[in-house]
Amino acid sequence: MGDIEKILEKNGPARASVVARALQEECGLSAVAARKRISRISKPLFRFPVRLLPKSESFLYTGDQRKTERFWTNLHATLRETNSVYGVALDGLMARGGVVVTDEFPVISGAPLALKGQVSSERVARALEEAQAIKRETWIELGAVYACDRPEIGHADFGGLRSRMRVEAIMLDGLRKWAANLGLASFNKIAIRGENHSRQVGQFKWDLTGPSYLLPLRRGGSLNGFLVADVFCHDNLDLHSIQFFIRKVKMLRESSNSGDALAVLVARRFTSQALKAGHAAGLVLATPENLFGWKVGRAIESLVETLNNAAATAVANPVKLADLIDDLSEIEGAAGNLRGILFELIAAHLARIGSSSIDMGVAARDENGNVADIDVLKVCGKSECVGIECKGKRPGGVVAAEEVQDWLKRIPIFRSHLVKESRFREAKISFEFWTTGTFSPDALILLQKEKQARTKTPIDWKDGATVEDLAKTSKEKRLVDSLREHFLRHPLAQ
Repeated sequence: MGDIEKILEKNGPARASVVARALQEECGLSAVAARKRISRISKPLFRFPVRLLPKSESFLYTGDQRKTERFWTNLHATLRETNSVYGVALDGLMARGGVVVTDEFPVISGAPLALKGQVSSERVARALEEAQAIKRETWIELGAVYACDRPEIGHADFGGLRSRMRVEAIMLDGLRKWAANLGLASFNKIAIRGENHSRQVGQFKWDLTGPSYLLPLRRGGSLNGFLVADVFCHDNLDLHSIQFFIRKVKMLRESSNSGDALAVLVARRFTSQALKAGHAAGLVLATPENLFGWKVGRAIESLVETLNNAAATAVANPVKLADLIDDLSEIEGAAGNLRGILFELIAAHLARIGSSSIDMGVAARDENGNVADIDVLKVCGKSECVGIECKGKRPGGVVAAEEVQDWLKRIPIFRSHLVKESRFREAKISFEFWTTGTFSPDALILLQKEKQARTKTPIDWKDGATVEDLAKTSKEKRLVDSLREHFLRHPLAQ
């Protein structure tokens, strides 16, 4: 066994400079001799084919180590030690639960869209995918997503993706109102994630952007600076989790010829190390409670806890979110996000009548890797299961034929996922579309046509009046009141 192989067996996979230093210290080689010996390595020694380290430094390992946990833990640690943009992007991805829509990858990558002398966010994603550190999947409702593909680095929480996006959307609604109230940015020009705006400042993408006319942000004759922000509903961002944001802001300030940027990073909590590093970099690190006050801050905390245990909440206390709506009502624009969540909880509670169990937010996958969410899954032992699509419409809302067509396209994915489970092998599998609104004439025609044509996979539907009747049979006045108050009897319905 050669010296390099012994070093790698002892210390695990490592970058070339670390191995070279070990050769000098342990084998008495000169720096030149150590580098020359490394340049001549051959089997059973290897260089990782995807160059992820600064200055294209090699990452060395033995053939036996390639598929081990130690390989990935050492590579991840090395990416962090060298401040590699690829490591920064992986940590940013994990701060978002390990899954992001591909269009949002530039936000958490720490890399520019295009900047001379810098690796672009597109190239970062491509290299990490080639290295098999992340994978690309198709989520029917959201489009393509990037997800962490190495359990040694972190878990990709597909099931929590939609809940995280909803909570962050509510936080962004609040942040926009907060910034406008303080005059930190021009209200009509503040763009947030989920809207049809580029949200680009400099060569970087953000969750929130807006031009700011605060005097300290003007420089070089510019008439304005910028407010930029990224938002996470993650429980506790640590030092590694915020490196992408520190990197973006630093490079923006170095590369921009226009005004300065007020950079705000929002999360439910930060570690002390993260706070120290963020403040040293001149960033604003804020929590919902800091920004919106104790009442709204606690309501957001409660919302996250509710969604993390959605099925249990639906069974035990289906209208818990109705109380949260009052607390979150100060946030303009949040009602739409909250209405959808509330109806799913109410539907799950009603579906549990006559069932043995319910699940919520089931991430269904077919054999081609396509992913789609089953809002509510009603399970009746081994004899039957019903996948329920929920559309919580504002008062007077109408389900269009396009929405029905979109649901019908996802049914094959739902079914493909369910038939693979042994408990549903002999079960009758069907699907239903529930809404608090009504169906347009075209939507009803489509539903009736599909119902007649389907025998293997039956479908059905319920409009707002039918859901209300079902709620009445549960004999829970608060449940009926919530439906009427938030969906059915609002003055807008008149």
